[in-house]
Amino acid sequence: MRIWDIVKGSQIGGLLQGHISSVFSVAYSPDGRRIASGSADKTVCIWDAERHVQIGRPLEGHDSLVFSVTFSPDGKKIVSGSADSTVRLWDIERGAQIGSPLEHTSAVNSVAFSLDGKRIISGSDDGTIRVWDVESFEDVVNGYRKLNLYSPKVYPICFSSVSSHALHDSEQLLVGLLQNSVIVDCSPVKLHSDGWIRGPMGRLLLWIHPTLWRPVYSMWTVLVIPIGCCLELDLSKMVHGSSWHECFRPANLSNR
Repeated sequence: MRIWDIVKGSQIGGLLQGHISSVFSVAYSPDGRRIASGSADKTVCIWDAERHVQIGRPLEGHDSLVFSVTFSPDGKKIVSGSADSTVRLWDIERGAQIGSPLEHTSAVNSVAFSLDGKRIISGSDDGTIRVWDVESFEDVVNGYRKLNLYSPKVYPICFSSVSSHALHDSEQLLVGLLQNSVIVDCSPVKLHSDGWIRGPMGRLLLWIHPTLWRPVYSMWTVLVIPIGCCLELDLSKMVHGSSWHECFRPANLSNR
């Protein structure tokens, strides 16, 4: 691996050597002092970003390629996702795995921590996103076994940095769509030519004014360049289905 000075466009120091096969994922710790890497050699390595040396022994436990690694917000843990269909949590100081593997049914391509460090989210080739509790190691998505992405392939995922903009009650979008506790498969959530964003089973979620159609991008988008070129929706007050009336807050008429 190599570290680069993005201003000078030049390499900093020597190579970080330790893996014995291809490196698929790297991540800096929140304080910038450490680097984690995941490799085809089935291991996760931790590096001193300043001294360019490996810290301790490789973290071993995965049975196949490690596709994704990231640090917890406090920098004390690392989560990794692998082709062995598991997500594993690691204690950095002890250099040991925490708890049992969190299991998908196919390769795990992407993992991330929530901003408070209490949740892990993982995306897999089994077509699901799963959200795990860091303490209990349970899938915590409202008792459902999985969140179906309506796509045969899962793309890189992350938690939003603006948590206050999130849809506060996602269950309202799933009412009536469950059959035997499995979400019905259907078309992706996207902006249609009439301005409506439709959700599962073609349900109308919200309408976008024509002047804002062009800046709207797909939910599969991994990165937007330049940053700030598009509008970010604030869904914190969005309501849907039988709760639609909650968006109406009449003014106090007693003073009229």
